[in-house]
Amino acid sequence: MYSFLFKKKIKLLLRALFRAQEKSTAKFIAGVVVLSIFFLGAYYLFFRTFNYLVTVQDIGVMLIDKVISIGFLALGILLIVSNIITSISTLYRSDETSFLFSSPLSYNEVFFARFIDNLFFSSWATLVIGIPLFLAYAKVHSFPMHFYVIAAPIIFIPFVLIPAYIGVALSMLFFLATKRFGVKKVLIFLGAVAALAVFFILRYGSAASLLLNIEGDIVSLNYFLKNLGTTTHPFLPNNWIVEVLRGFRYGNTDSILLHSSLLLSSSAALWVLLSGFVSHLYYPSYLAALEVMGKQRRKRSTSMKEKGVLWNLLSVFPSDMRVFIIKDLKLFVRDTKQWSQFTILIVLLLLYLINLRSVPLNVTGKFWQTLITFGNFAFTGYILATLSVRFVYPSISMEGKSFWAIISTPFPARRLFWAKFWQAFIVFFIIAEIVVVISSGMLAQTGTMIFLTSIGTLLMSISLVSLSIGLGILFPSFEEPNPAKIASSSGGMITALVSLVYVGLMVIVMAVPTHRMMLYFASRGNFPSKTIIFSVIFIVLLNIVATVVPIKLGLKVIKERDFR
Repeated sequence: MYSFLFKKKIKLLLRALFRAQEKSTAKFIAGVVVLSIFFLGAYYLFFRTFNYLVTVQDIGVMLIDKVISIGFLALGILLIVSNIITSISTLYRSDETSFLFSSPLSYNEVFFARFIDNLFFSSWATLVIGIPLFLAYAKVHSFPMHFYVIAAPIIFIPFVLIPAYIGVALSMLFFLATKRFGVKKVLIFLGAVAALAVFFILRYGSAASLLLNIEGDIVSLNYFLKNLGTTTHPFLPNNWIVEVLRGFRYGNTDSILLHSSLLLSSSAALWVLLSGFVSHLYYPSYLAALEVMGKQRRKRSTSMKEKGVLWNLLSVFPSDMRVFIIKDLKLFVRDTKQWSQFTILIVLLLLYLINLRSVPLNVTGKFWQTLITFGNFAFTGYILATLSVRFVYPSISMEGKSFWAIISTPFPARRLFWAKFWQAFIVFFIIAEIVVVISSGMLAQTGTMIFLTSIGTLLMSISLVSLSIGLGILFPSFEEPNPAKIASSSGGMITALVSLVYVGLMVIVMAVPTHRMMLYFASRGNFPSKTIIFSVIFIVLLNIVATVVPIKLGLKVIKERDFR
Protein backbone atom coordinates (compact mmCIF):
# COMPACT_ATOMS: atom_id res chain seq x y z
CA MET A 1 0.00 0.00 0.00
CA TYR A 2 2.84 2.39 0.81
CA SER A 3 4.41 1.78 -2.60
CA PHE A 4 1.07 2.48 -4.28
CA LEU A 5 0.62 5.77 -2.40
CA PHE A 6 4.21 6.75 -3.08
CA LYS A 7 3.81 6.18 -6.82
CA LYS A 8 0.63 8.27 -6.80
CA LYS A 9 2.45 11.11 -5.01
CA ILE A 10 5.22 11.05 -7.61
CA LYS A 11 2.71 11.15 -10.47
CA LEU A 12 0.79 14.05 -8.90
CA LEU A 13 4.03 15.95 -8.34
CA LEU A 14 5.21 15.45 -11.91
CA ARG A 15 1.78 16.40 -13.24
CA ALA A 16 1.80 19.60 -11.18
CA LEU A 17 5.31 20.50 -12.32
CA PHE A 18 4.97 19.73 -16.02
CA ARG A 19 1.38 20.57 -16.89
CA ALA A 20 1.12 21.69 -20.52
CA GLN A 21 -0.14 25.17 -19.67
CA GLU A 22 1.76 28.35 -20.33
CA LYS A 23 0.92 29.87 -16.97
CA SER A 24 1.87 26.75 -15.01
CA THR A 25 5.15 26.43 -16.90
CA ALA A 26 5.95 30.11 -16.36
CA LYS A 27 5.23 29.84 -12.62
CA PHE A 28 7.39 26.73 -12.39
CA ILE A 29 10.31 28.40 -14.18
CA ALA A 30 9.92 31.54 -12.07
CA GLY A 31 9.89 29.45 -8.90
CA VAL A 32 13.04 27.59 -9.92
CA VAL A 33 14.80 30.87 -10.76
CA VAL A 34 13.82 32.49 -7.45
CA LEU A 35 14.87 29.43 -5.45
CA SER A 36 18.17 29.27 -7.32
CA ILE A 37 18.89 32.94 -6.66
CA PHE A 38 18.04 32.56 -2.98
CA PHE A 39 20.10 29.36 -2.69
CA LEU A 40 23.14 30.86 -4.38
CA GLY A 41 22.79 34.11 -2.42
CA ALA A 42 22.69 32.21 0.88
CA TYR A 43 25.69 30.13 -0.15
CA TYR A 44 27.65 33.25 -1.15
CA LEU A 45 26.83 34.98 2.14
CA PHE A 46 27.83 31.98 4.28
CA PHE A 47 30.96 31.33 2.22
CA ARG A 48 32.19 34.93 2.47
CA THR A 49 31.53 34.94 6.21
CA PHE A 50 33.31 31.62 6.84
CA ASN A 51 36.13 32.54 4.46
CA TYR A 52 36.80 35.65 6.54
CA LEU A 53 36.45 33.94 9.92
CA VAL A 54 38.87 31.16 9.01
CA THR A 55 41.60 33.82 8.69
CA VAL A 56 41.00 35.13 12.23
CA GLN A 57 43.79 33.75 14.37
CA ASP A 58 42.97 31.41 17.28
CA ILE A 59 39.20 31.92 17.43
CA GLY A 60 38.15 32.00 13.77
CA VAL A 61 37.57 28.26 13.35
CA MET A 62 35.81 28.08 16.73
CA LEU A 63 33.53 30.93 15.67
CA ILE A 64 32.63 29.03 12.49
CA ASP A 65 31.73 25.95 14.55
CA LYS A 66 29.61 28.10 16.85
CA VAL A 67 27.81 29.65 13.87
CA ILE A 68 27.11 26.17 12.47
CA SER A 69 25.83 25.00 15.85
CA ILE A 70 23.55 28.00 16.37
CA GLY A 71 22.38 27.84 12.75
CA PHE A 72 21.33 24.19 12.91
CA LEU A 73 19.72 24.75 16.32
CA ALA A 74 17.63 27.62 14.95
CA LEU A 75 16.71 25.64 11.84
CA GLY A 76 15.77 22.64 14.00
CA ILE A 77 13.43 24.77 16.12
CA LEU A 78 11.88 26.22 12.98
CA LEU A 79 11.36 22.71 11.62
CA ILE A 80 9.55 21.63 14.80
CA VAL A 81 7.26 24.66 14.69
CA SER A 82 6.72 24.26 10.94
CA ASN A 83 5.78 20.59 11.34
CA ILE A 84 3.30 21.42 14.12
CA ILE A 85 1.62 24.12 12.05
CA THR A 86 1.64 22.16 8.79
CA SER A 87 0.28 19.03 10.46
CA ILE A 88 -2.93 20.89 11.37
CA SER A 89 -3.81 21.11 7.68
CA THR A 90 -2.25 17.89 6.36
CA LEU A 91 -3.06 15.44 9.17
CA TYR A 92 -6.35 16.84 10.48
CA ARG A 93 -8.05 19.34 8.19
CA SER A 94 -7.36 17.76 4.81
CA ASP A 95 -10.01 16.25 2.55
CA GLU A 96 -7.47 13.62 1.52
CA THR A 97 -7.09 12.56 5.17
CA SER A 98 -10.86 12.13 5.50
CA PHE A 99 -10.90 10.09 2.28
CA LEU A 100 -8.08 7.82 3.49
CA PHE A 101 -9.88 7.19 6.78
CA SER A 102 -12.88 5.95 4.78
CA SER A 103 -10.66 3.44 2.96
CA PRO A 104 -9.55 0.01 4.27
CA LEU A 105 -6.19 1.48 5.35
CA SER A 106 -5.15 1.18 8.99
CA TYR A 107 -4.62 4.26 11.14
CA ASN A 108 -0.84 3.87 10.88
CA GLU A 109 -1.00 3.67 7.07
CA VAL A 110 -3.21 6.76 6.88
CA PHE A 111 -0.87 8.66 9.17
CA PHE A 112 2.37 7.83 7.39
CA ALA A 113 0.79 8.45 3.98
CA ARG A 114 -0.07 11.99 5.10
CA PHE A 115 3.18 12.33 7.06
CA ILE A 116 5.11 12.29 3.78
CA ASP A 117 3.23 15.38 2.61
CA ASN A 118 3.68 17.04 5.98
CA LEU A 119 7.43 16.36 5.91
CA PHE A 120 7.80 17.84 2.43
CA PHE A 121 5.74 21.00 2.95
CA SER A 122 7.33 21.80 6.32
CA SER A 123 10.97 21.09 5.46
CA TRP A 124 11.81 22.18 1.92
CA ALA A 125 12.11 25.91 2.67
CA THR A 126 14.38 25.29 5.67
CA LEU A 127 16.67 23.08 3.60
CA VAL A 128 17.13 25.95 1.14
CA ILE A 129 19.05 27.65 3.97
CA GLY A 130 20.53 24.57 5.65
CA ILE A 131 22.14 23.09 2.55
CA PRO A 132 24.05 26.31 1.57
CA LEU A 133 25.26 26.55 5.19
CA PHE A 134 26.60 22.99 4.96
CA LEU A 135 28.16 23.50 1.52
CA ALA A 136 29.86 26.77 2.50
CA TYR A 137 31.40 25.10 5.55
CA ALA A 138 32.68 22.20 3.45
CA LYS A 139 34.08 24.52 0.77
CA VAL A 140 35.96 26.73 3.22
CA HIS A 141 37.60 23.70 4.84
CA SER A 142 38.33 22.10 1.42
CA PHE A 143 36.69 18.77 2.21
CA PRO A 144 37.13 16.02 -0.41
CA MET A 145 34.31 14.83 -2.64
CA HIS A 146 33.59 11.69 -0.63
CA PHE A 147 32.71 13.91 2.35
CA TYR A 148 29.58 15.15 0.55
CA VAL A 149 28.51 11.59 -0.28
CA ILE A 150 29.00 10.32 3.27
CA ALA A 151 28.22 13.31 5.49
CA ALA A 152 25.19 14.76 3.70
CA PRO A 153 22.87 11.75 4.33
CA ILE A 154 24.19 11.31 7.87
CA ILE A 155 23.47 14.95 8.70
CA PHE A 156 20.38 15.93 6.76
CA ILE A 157 18.21 12.81 7.00
CA PRO A 158 18.16 12.81 10.83
CA PHE A 159 18.16 16.62 10.89
CA VAL A 160 14.88 16.67 8.94
CA LEU A 161 13.24 13.59 10.49
CA ILE A 162 13.87 14.27 14.20
CA PRO A 163 12.02 17.64 14.26
CA ALA A 164 9.27 16.13 12.08
CA TYR A 165 8.67 13.30 14.54
CA ILE A 166 8.65 15.71 17.49
CA GLY A 167 6.36 18.19 15.72
CA VAL A 168 3.63 15.74 14.70
CA ALA A 169 3.72 14.05 18.15
CA LEU A 170 3.20 17.44 19.79
CA SER A 171 0.30 18.19 17.43
CA MET A 172 -1.42 14.96 18.51
CA LEU A 173 -0.97 15.84 22.17
CA PHE A 174 -2.21 19.37 21.50
CA PHE A 175 -5.56 18.26 20.09
CA LEU A 176 -6.06 15.68 22.84
CA ALA A 177 -5.33 18.35 25.45
CA THR A 178 -7.66 20.90 23.85
CA LYS A 179 -10.50 18.38 23.88
CA ARG A 180 -10.02 17.75 27.59
CA PHE A 181 -9.13 21.22 28.89
CA GLY A 182 -10.26 23.63 26.15
CA VAL A 183 -8.29 25.66 23.61
CA LYS A 184 -7.85 28.76 25.79
CA LYS A 185 -6.45 26.90 28.80
CA VAL A 186 -4.01 24.92 26.67
CA LEU A 187 -2.79 28.04 24.86
CA ILE A 188 -2.34 29.91 28.14
CA PHE A 189 -0.33 26.99 29.52
CA LEU A 190 1.84 26.80 26.39
CA GLY A 191 2.39 30.57 26.48
CA ALA A 192 3.52 30.37 30.11
CA VAL A 193 5.90 27.49 29.31
CA ALA A 194 7.35 29.42 26.35
CA ALA A 195 7.83 32.54 28.48
CA LEU A 196 9.63 30.55 31.17
CA ALA A 197 11.82 28.86 28.56
CA VAL A 198 12.80 32.21 27.03
CA PHE A 199 13.51 33.62 30.49
CA PHE A 200 15.83 30.75 31.48
CA ILE A 201 17.59 30.80 28.11
CA LEU A 202 18.26 34.52 28.42
CA ARG A 203 19.13 34.23 32.10
CA TYR A 204 21.35 31.17 32.16
CA GLY A 205 22.12 30.32 28.53
CA SER A 206 23.98 33.44 27.43
CA ALA A 207 27.62 33.17 26.57
CA ALA A 208 30.30 35.34 28.06
CA SER A 209 30.50 38.76 26.50
CA LEU A 210 33.33 39.92 24.24
CA LEU A 211 32.67 43.57 25.13
CA LEU A 212 35.40 43.79 27.77
CA ASN A 213 38.78 45.29 28.42
CA ILE A 214 41.16 42.46 27.57
CA GLU A 215 44.04 43.84 29.62
CA GLY A 216 41.87 44.22 32.70
CA ASP A 217 39.83 41.04 32.41
CA ILE A 218 41.93 38.32 30.81
CA VAL A 219 40.14 35.71 32.93
CA SER A 220 36.81 36.55 31.27
CA LEU A 221 38.42 36.36 27.84
CA ASN A 222 39.83 32.90 28.60
CA TYR A 223 36.41 31.79 29.90
CA PHE A 224 34.77 32.99 26.67
CA LEU A 225 37.31 31.16 24.51
CA LYS A 226 36.84 27.99 26.56
CA ASN A 227 33.06 28.11 26.12
CA LEU A 228 33.45 28.93 22.44
CA GLY A 229 35.54 25.86 21.76
CA THR A 230 33.45 23.36 23.72
CA THR A 231 30.04 21.84 23.29
CA THR A 232 27.64 23.51 25.73
CA HIS A 233 24.62 21.21 25.15
CA PRO A 234 25.95 17.72 24.32
CA PHE A 235 22.47 16.15 24.09
CA LEU A 236 21.18 18.32 21.24
CA PRO A 237 21.41 17.09 17.59
CA ASN A 238 22.90 20.38 16.36
CA ASN A 239 26.01 19.72 18.45
CA TRP A 240 26.25 16.16 17.15
CA ILE A 241 26.26 17.64 13.65
CA VAL A 242 29.10 19.99 14.63
CA GLU A 243 31.08 17.09 16.10
CA VAL A 244 30.61 15.09 12.87
CA LEU A 245 31.95 18.03 10.87
CA ARG A 246 34.86 18.44 13.27
CA GLY A 247 35.62 14.76 12.94
CA PHE A 248 35.88 15.06 9.15
CA ARG A 249 38.00 18.20 9.53
CA TYR A 250 40.54 16.59 11.84
CA GLY A 251 40.26 13.03 10.50
CA ASN A 252 38.88 11.74 13.81
CA THR A 253 37.08 8.53 12.81
CA ASP A 254 35.95 7.75 16.36
CA SER A 255 34.15 11.09 16.68
CA ILE A 256 32.50 10.61 13.27
CA LEU A 257 31.23 7.14 14.16
CA LEU A 258 30.06 8.13 17.64
CA HIS A 259 28.09 11.23 16.70
CA SER A 260 26.80 9.76 13.43
CA SER A 261 25.47 6.85 15.47
CA LEU A 262 23.82 9.29 17.87
CA LEU A 263 22.07 11.05 14.98
CA LEU A 264 20.93 7.90 13.21
CA SER A 265 19.96 5.95 16.34
CA SER A 266 18.01 8.91 17.75
CA SER A 267 16.11 9.18 14.48
CA ALA A 268 15.35 5.46 14.51
CA ALA A 269 14.31 5.51 18.19
CA LEU A 270 11.96 8.44 17.63
CA TRP A 271 10.45 6.56 14.66
CA VAL A 272 9.64 3.64 16.96
CA LEU A 273 8.16 5.98 19.60
CA LEU A 274 6.15 7.83 16.98
CA SER A 275 4.75 4.54 15.67
CA GLY A 276 3.50 3.80 19.18
CA PHE A 277 2.03 7.28 19.42
CA VAL A 278 0.25 6.84 16.13
CA SER A 279 -1.21 3.44 17.04
CA HIS A 280 -2.77 4.75 20.24
CA LEU A 281 -3.22 8.51 19.80
CA TYR A 282 -3.59 9.51 16.15
CA TYR A 283 -7.19 8.52 15.56
CA PRO A 284 -8.37 9.86 18.98
CA SER A 285 -6.54 13.11 18.24
CA TYR A 286 -8.18 13.24 14.80
CA LEU A 287 -11.62 12.89 16.41
CA ALA A 288 -10.66 15.50 19.00
CA ALA A 289 -9.61 17.89 16.19
CA LEU A 290 -12.95 17.39 14.45
CA GLU A 291 -14.77 18.10 17.72
CA VAL A 292 -12.72 21.22 18.47
CA MET A 293 -13.18 22.58 14.95
CA GLY A 294 -16.88 21.72 15.08
CA LYS A 295 -17.29 23.79 18.24
CA GLN A 296 -15.54 26.71 16.57
CA ARG A 297 -17.90 26.49 13.57
CA ARG A 298 -20.97 26.45 15.86
CA LYS A 299 -19.69 29.49 17.74
CA ARG A 300 -19.10 31.21 14.43
CA SER A 301 -22.61 30.48 13.15
CA THR A 302 -24.27 31.74 16.36
CA SER A 303 -22.39 35.03 16.25
CA MET A 304 -22.73 35.89 12.57
CA LYS A 305 -25.56 38.35 13.20
CA GLU A 306 -23.66 40.23 15.89
CA LYS A 307 -21.73 43.23 14.61
CA GLY A 308 -19.86 43.69 17.88
CA VAL A 309 -17.35 46.29 19.01
CA LEU A 310 -15.22 46.04 15.87
CA TRP A 311 -18.02 47.47 13.76
CA ASN A 312 -18.01 50.65 15.82
CA LEU A 313 -14.23 50.88 16.04
CA LEU A 314 -13.95 50.74 12.24
CA SER A 315 -16.60 53.40 11.64
CA VAL A 316 -14.06 55.49 9.71
CA PHE A 317 -14.37 52.99 6.82
CA PRO A 318 -17.46 52.58 4.58
CA SER A 319 -19.85 49.86 5.72
CA ASP A 320 -19.09 47.54 2.79
CA MET A 321 -15.35 47.71 3.49
CA ARG A 322 -15.99 47.14 7.19
CA VAL A 323 -17.69 43.84 6.41
CA PHE A 324 -14.59 42.49 4.65
CA ILE A 325 -12.17 43.84 7.26
CA ILE A 326 -14.12 42.31 10.16
CA LYS A 327 -14.53 39.04 8.27
CA ASP A 328 -10.77 38.77 7.64
CA LEU A 329 -9.90 39.65 11.23
CA LYS A 330 -12.28 37.02 12.61
CA LEU A 331 -11.01 34.36 10.23
CA PHE A 332 -7.44 35.24 11.22
CA VAL A 333 -8.19 34.84 14.94
CA ARG A 334 -10.06 31.56 14.41
CA ASP A 335 -7.35 30.03 12.22
CA THR A 336 -4.66 28.54 14.47
CA LYS A 337 -2.22 28.31 11.56
CA GLN A 338 -2.39 32.07 11.06
CA TRP A 339 -2.09 33.57 14.52
CA SER A 340 0.34 30.92 15.77
CA GLN A 341 2.87 31.85 13.08
CA PHE A 342 2.18 35.53 13.68
CA THR A 343 2.85 35.01 17.39
CA ILE A 344 6.14 33.26 16.62
CA LEU A 345 7.30 36.25 14.56
CA ILE A 346 6.36 38.63 17.37
CA VAL A 347 8.34 36.51 19.86
CA LEU A 348 11.36 36.63 17.53
CA LEU A 349 11.03 40.41 17.43
CA LEU A 350 11.02 40.54 21.22
CA LEU A 351 14.14 38.36 21.33
CA TYR A 352 15.80 40.71 18.84
CA LEU A 353 15.02 43.73 21.00
CA ILE A 354 16.26 41.95 24.13
CA ASN A 355 19.55 41.01 22.48
CA LEU A 356 20.22 44.61 21.43
CA ARG A 357 21.49 45.11 24.97
CA SER A 358 24.75 43.44 23.94
CA VAL A 359 25.45 45.94 21.13
CA PRO A 360 28.17 48.46 22.12
CA LEU A 361 26.86 52.02 22.47
CA ASN A 362 30.21 53.85 22.53
CA VAL A 363 30.91 53.52 18.79
CA THR A 364 32.59 56.69 17.52
CA GLY A 365 33.32 55.97 13.84
CA LYS A 366 30.81 57.53 11.46
CA PHE A 367 30.82 54.48 9.22
CA TRP A 368 30.00 52.13 12.10
CA GLN A 369 27.31 54.47 13.42
CA THR A 370 25.65 54.47 10.00
CA LEU A 371 26.07 50.71 9.71
CA ILE A 372 24.40 50.04 13.07
CA THR A 373 21.54 52.46 12.37
CA PHE A 374 20.68 51.15 8.92
CA GLY A 375 21.42 47.55 9.87
CA ASN A 376 18.60 47.91 12.38
CA PHE A 377 16.49 49.64 9.71
CA ALA A 378 17.20 46.80 7.27
CA PHE A 379 16.09 44.24 9.85
CA THR A 380 12.81 46.12 10.29
CA GLY A 381 12.31 46.09 6.52
CA TYR A 382 13.05 42.37 6.42
CA ILE A 383 10.41 41.74 9.10
CA LEU A 384 7.90 43.85 7.17
CA ALA A 385 8.65 41.93 3.98
CA THR A 386 8.27 38.60 5.80
CA LEU A 387 4.95 39.62 7.37
CA SER A 388 3.54 40.98 4.11
CA VAL A 389 4.49 37.92 2.04
CA ARG A 390 3.24 35.48 4.67
CA PHE A 391 -0.03 37.20 5.65
CA VAL A 392 -0.93 39.76 2.95
CA TYR A 393 0.03 37.92 -0.24
CA PRO A 394 -2.39 34.99 0.42
CA SER A 395 -5.28 37.31 1.45
CA ILE A 396 -6.83 37.55 -2.04
CA SER A 397 -6.42 33.83 -2.74
CA MET A 398 -8.01 32.97 0.60
CA GLU A 399 -11.35 34.24 -0.74
CA GLY A 400 -11.37 30.94 -2.62
CA LYS A 401 -13.70 29.94 -5.41
CA SER A 402 -16.29 32.48 -4.27
CA PHE A 403 -14.03 35.34 -5.38
CA TRP A 404 -15.86 35.60 -8.70
CA ALA A 405 -19.11 36.21 -6.80
CA ILE A 406 -17.53 39.13 -4.92
CA ILE A 407 -16.30 40.89 -8.03
CA SER A 408 -19.60 40.29 -9.86
CA THR A 409 -21.54 42.23 -7.18
CA PRO A 410 -21.92 46.03 -7.12
CA PHE A 411 -19.07 46.04 -4.59
CA PRO A 412 -16.15 47.64 -6.53
CA ALA A 413 -13.00 45.56 -6.85
CA ARG A 414 -10.99 48.61 -5.84
CA ARG A 415 -12.76 48.59 -2.45
CA LEU A 416 -11.67 45.00 -1.90
CA PHE A 417 -8.08 45.99 -2.53
CA TRP A 418 -8.27 48.86 -0.06
CA ALA A 419 -10.01 46.71 2.55
CA LYS A 420 -7.11 44.26 2.37
CA PHE A 421 -4.58 47.10 2.31
CA TRP A 422 -5.78 49.07 5.33
CA GLN A 423 -6.13 46.15 7.72
CA ALA A 424 -2.61 44.92 6.90
CA PHE A 425 -1.00 48.37 6.76
CA ILE A 426 -2.33 49.54 10.13
CA VAL A 427 -1.19 46.41 11.99
CA PHE A 428 2.22 46.05 10.32
CA PHE A 429 3.02 49.77 10.44
CA ILE A 430 2.33 49.93 14.18
CA ILE A 431 4.51 46.87 14.83
CA ALA A 432 7.34 48.16 12.64
CA GLU A 433 7.29 51.66 14.15
CA ILE A 434 7.38 50.24 17.67
CA VAL A 435 10.39 48.10 16.75
CA VAL A 436 12.19 51.02 15.07
CA VAL A 437 11.61 53.49 17.91
CA ILE A 438 12.46 51.07 20.73
CA SER A 439 15.51 49.61 19.00
CA SER A 440 16.80 53.06 18.00
CA GLY A 441 16.41 54.21 21.58
CA MET A 442 18.30 51.14 22.84
CA LEU A 443 21.05 51.87 20.31
CA ALA A 444 21.26 55.49 21.56
CA GLN A 445 20.40 56.99 18.18
CA THR A 446 19.77 60.71 17.78
CA GLY A 447 16.31 62.17 17.30
CA THR A 448 17.13 62.93 13.66
CA MET A 449 18.06 59.32 12.93
CA ILE A 450 14.94 58.02 14.68
CA PHE A 451 12.78 60.40 12.64
CA LEU A 452 14.53 59.42 9.39
CA THR A 453 14.15 55.67 9.95
CA SER A 454 10.53 56.17 11.06
CA ILE A 455 9.71 57.91 7.77
CA GLY A 456 11.46 55.12 5.89
CA THR A 457 9.42 52.54 7.81
CA LEU A 458 6.21 54.33 6.86
CA LEU A 459 7.16 54.24 3.16
CA MET A 460 8.18 50.59 3.34
CA SER A 461 4.93 49.65 5.07
CA ILE A 462 2.89 51.21 2.28
CA SER A 463 4.95 49.77 -0.56
CA LEU A 464 5.41 46.24 0.81
CA VAL A 465 1.72 45.80 1.55
CA SER A 466 0.85 47.11 -1.91
CA LEU A 467 3.35 44.75 -3.53
CA SER A 468 1.93 41.73 -1.72
CA ILE A 469 -1.69 42.59 -2.54
CA GLY A 470 -1.01 43.38 -6.18
CA LEU A 471 1.18 40.35 -6.84
CA GLY A 472 -1.27 38.23 -4.85
CA ILE A 473 -3.91 38.79 -7.53
CA LEU A 474 -1.39 38.42 -10.37
CA PHE A 475 -0.43 34.94 -9.06
CA PRO A 476 -3.57 33.67 -7.29
CA SER A 477 -4.06 30.19 -5.83
CA PHE A 478 -7.82 30.00 -5.31
CA GLU A 479 -7.76 26.20 -5.13
CA GLU A 480 -5.41 26.12 -2.12
CA PRO A 481 -7.02 26.68 1.32
CA ASN A 482 -3.72 26.73 3.24
CA PRO A 483 -2.24 30.27 3.40
CA ALA A 484 1.23 28.94 4.25
CA LYS A 485 1.30 26.91 1.03
CA ILE A 486 0.07 29.94 -0.93
CA ALA A 487 2.87 32.06 0.52
CA SER A 488 5.45 29.39 -0.38
CA SER A 489 4.23 29.01 -3.97
CA SER A 490 6.16 30.31 -6.96
CA GLY A 491 4.18 33.56 -6.89
CA GLY A 492 4.96 33.94 -3.19
CA MET A 493 8.67 33.41 -3.85
CA ILE A 494 8.61 36.05 -6.60
CA THR A 495 6.88 38.44 -4.19
CA ALA A 496 9.47 37.69 -1.51
CA LEU A 497 12.34 38.33 -3.91
CA VAL A 498 10.85 41.61 -5.19
CA SER A 499 10.13 42.73 -1.61
CA LEU A 500 13.69 42.00 -0.46
CA VAL A 501 15.16 43.84 -3.46
CA TYR A 502 12.94 46.82 -2.64
CA VAL A 503 14.07 46.78 1.02
CA GLY A 504 17.72 46.58 -0.04
CA LEU A 505 17.36 49.55 -2.38
CA MET A 506 15.59 51.61 0.29
CA VAL A 507 18.30 50.91 2.85
CA ILE A 508 21.18 51.72 0.47
CA VAL A 509 19.65 54.87 -0.98
CA MET A 510 18.84 56.22 2.50
CA ALA A 511 22.14 55.17 4.09
CA VAL A 512 24.52 56.76 1.55
CA PRO A 513 23.36 60.40 1.89
CA THR A 514 22.99 59.99 5.65
CA HIS A 515 26.59 58.81 5.96
CA ARG A 516 27.85 61.69 3.85
CA MET A 517 25.83 64.16 5.91
CA MET A 518 27.43 62.79 9.07
CA LEU A 519 30.86 63.23 7.51
CA TYR A 520 29.95 66.79 6.50
CA PHE A 521 28.95 67.78 10.03
CA ALA A 522 32.08 66.13 11.43
CA SER A 523 34.67 67.59 9.03
CA ARG A 524 32.83 70.60 7.58
CA GLY A 525 33.52 69.42 4.04
CA ASN A 526 31.35 69.90 0.97
CA PHE A 527 27.63 69.61 1.51
CA PRO A 528 26.34 66.51 -0.41
CA SER A 529 23.48 68.36 -2.09
CA LYS A 530 23.55 66.29 -5.31
CA THR A 531 23.54 63.02 -3.39
CA ILE A 532 20.58 64.12 -1.28
CA ILE A 533 18.56 65.33 -4.28
CA PHE A 534 19.25 62.12 -6.21
CA SER A 535 18.33 59.98 -3.20
CA VAL A 536 15.06 61.84 -2.57
CA ILE A 537 14.03 61.56 -6.23
CA PHE A 538 14.97 57.87 -6.36
CA ILE A 539 13.09 57.08 -3.13
CA VAL A 540 9.96 58.87 -4.36
CA LEU A 541 10.04 57.10 -7.74
CA LEU A 542 10.82 53.72 -6.14
CA ASN A 543 7.88 53.92 -3.75
CA ILE A 544 5.51 55.17 -6.44
CA VAL A 545 6.45 52.21 -8.65
CA ALA A 546 6.26 49.72 -5.77
CA THR A 547 2.87 51.05 -4.63
CA VAL A 548 1.00 52.00 -7.79
CA VAL A 549 2.17 49.46 -10.38
CA PRO A 550 1.17 46.26 -8.48
CA ILE A 551 -2.27 47.61 -7.60
CA LYS A 552 -2.89 48.83 -11.16
CA LEU A 553 -1.87 45.47 -12.59
CA GLY A 554 -3.99 43.62 -10.05
CA LEU A 555 -7.10 45.70 -10.78
CA LYS A 556 -6.56 45.20 -14.50
CA VAL A 557 -6.37 41.43 -14.04
CA ILE A 558 -9.61 41.45 -12.03
CA LYS A 559 -11.45 43.33 -14.75
CA GLU A 560 -10.18 41.14 -17.58
CA ARG A 561 -10.25 37.67 -16.01
CA ASP A 562 -13.21 35.35 -15.53
CA PHE A 563 -12.72 33.56 -12.19
CA ARG A 564 -15.64 31.24 -12.65
